[in-house]
Amino acid sequence: MSVLATEDRQPLEARPPLRRNRDFRLLWTGQALSATGSSMTTVVYPLLALAATHSASWAGVVGFAGMSAAALMRLPAGVLADRYPLKPLMVVPDLIRAATTLSIVLALLVGPVTLAQLLIVSVVGSACGAVFEAAQAVAVRHVVAHDQLSQALAQDSARGHLAGLIGQPAGGWLYGLGTAVPVLADAVSYIACASLTLMVRNGMRSSRAPDRLRTLWRDIPVGLRYVASSPFLRVTLACAVGFNAMFASLTIVIIASQGAPGAPGSQGPHDTPGSAAFHLGTALSLGAIGGILGAWAAPALSRRLSPAALVYAFGWTCCLAFALLGQVHDTYLAGVLLAVLFFVATPANATLFAAQIEITPPELQGRVVATAMFTAGIAAPSGPPLAGLLIDSAGQAVTFLLFAALAAALTGVLHLSPTVRVMHRPGAGPPEAGKV
Repeated sequence: MSVLATEDRQPLEARPPLRRNRDFRLLWTGQALSATGSSMTTVVYPLLALAATHSASWAGVVGFAGMSAAALMRLPAGVLADRYPLKPLMVVPDLIRAATTLSIVLALLVGPVTLAQLLIVSVVGSACGAVFEAAQAVAVRHVVAHDQLSQALAQDSARGHLAGLIGQPAGGWLYGLGTAVPVLADAVSYIACASLTLMVRNGMRSSRAPDRLRTLWRDIPVGLRYVASSPFLRVTLACAVGFNAMFASLTIVIIASQGAPGAPGSQGPHDTPGSAAFHLGTALSLGAIGGILGAWAAPALSRRLSPAALVYAFGWTCCLAFALLGQVHDTYLAGVLLAVLFFVATPANATLFAAQIEITPPELQGRVVATAMFTAGIAAPSGPPLAGLLIDSAGQAVTFLLFAALAAALTGVLHLSPTVRVMHRPGAGPPEAGKV
């Protein structure tokens, strides 16, 4: 039985609608600002790494280091989110990320940034991000009523895509003004997010009684055991491993293949590096538009298609889009294909996440969310360096052909899974329950 802090045990009628929920709006706005800043550097950091190393493979190593740090930190982060007040778990990581990001700004003002500096900032920032994400995923349950949770999660999803829509082209444009400008904007966004989080009145305290707390290392396996006991989570997370590795590689692959000098639709003979960065950022932001449209269309799609059909549609769309990306040599056409990918990915991901929430007890949410993120992303760190090696050695067409083949194999596994075929709509009952 979970024990909630007194301030969190409000009756449903005491919770205002989301548009008038002060705490939810503060969290949403702060995280939107932070996500927008991070979206800016999604374009800028690979460009800085490519400039420092002149190698897509080494630029991929920066992504590998950051993703590895996040993966290693996710399980402990889930335990922390279940044990301690959530507000410090969001504020402190943001302040640390602001400090490390400012160190890149100072380095750029003095001279060119080095690969070692990018690696350090990537590792520290990603580890802090894992703690923040685990706390943020649980925090929404504290500030909204249970019957508002689905709506709040949908708004969270739209927030991420909106941040990408604004941040990626803005990052490319600011990069043209000065390489340090978008990095400085990212640092300011972390400070703004921390400030708004501090203004939240709800204490967002742990849902577990103090006398039931155990050591960190004894708590970590609880989420692992729960996921391992659930056939539904096992098969969906196993397939997510492959899909996440490919999606983690998309940015570096598209930048390396479409953003190279002379690539059609990217950097023409009269383009500056700043204008090329702007074109790349704008094209990548088309994926965010697809995600926003997918979030908007998700309710209608969920009424017309079964949850399994949404998941299958995502898999086969990935297969087709990857095959086409291998033949596209225009940055904006690549962006359109990204938009299609994220349009189908958003409702499919929301369906799977809702199913996960339904079969997970409230007191285990932090650990199960962290375990799911850890499991699904365990291969993601290897994606960018392997994709960079493929781009350097085999080229764009072969790289995306391999992506398409892997997507087809994973979708076939989902088709064969009975737990996916009988998956219920959110609210209609879970596919099956896990055990601790």
